[in-house]
Amino acid sequence: MLMRRWRHRGRVAQAMLLLSVGEVLKRRVPMTRWAWVLGRSCAVPDAWRGRRTTLLRSRAASRAEGNVAVAVRRAAARLPWEPTCLAEAFAGQVMLRRRHEPGAVVIGLRRPAEPDQPWDAHAWLVGRLGALTGGPAARGFTATAVFTPDPDWAPGRELDERV
Repeated sequence: MLMRRWRHRGRVAQAMLLLSVGEVLKRRVPMTRWAWVLGRSCAVPDAWRGRRTTLLRSRAASRAEGNVAVAVRRAAARLPWEPTCLAEAFAGQVMLRRRHEPGAVVIGLRRPAEPDQPWDAHAWLVGRLGALTGGPAARGFTATAVFTPDPDWAPGRELDERV
């Protein structure tokens, strides 16, 4: 029990560090210079193309996915600032890669209510069965970019039906 608690604390500390790095990268470095960390840019899956996200459940397929999702969420709550969705997706993707788990960072856009306003953007991390970070906030966004370390991997069919 004690060892499990220390492992959890280690994951939260790792997530805090990665959230900080993600924020610095987002604010100071053009994304084209560090997007390779998220993985290769892949085509948006056919089932997602042109469709708005309606219901994207936060659901982990493995213990590693669940541990990463919880660590990122708890780390974000402990930081003195509110990390952006892209920093959360970045931190989760790096943590998944270190655990040899598949994941995809999805970046979506949403039209503004007023035509003269800028488009809204949101990033979320998808595991094998659902969103690991940013899922509930993805409602109404259309996936425009997908980054995954393994271009042959795509989220499961169960997820395609919900997006």
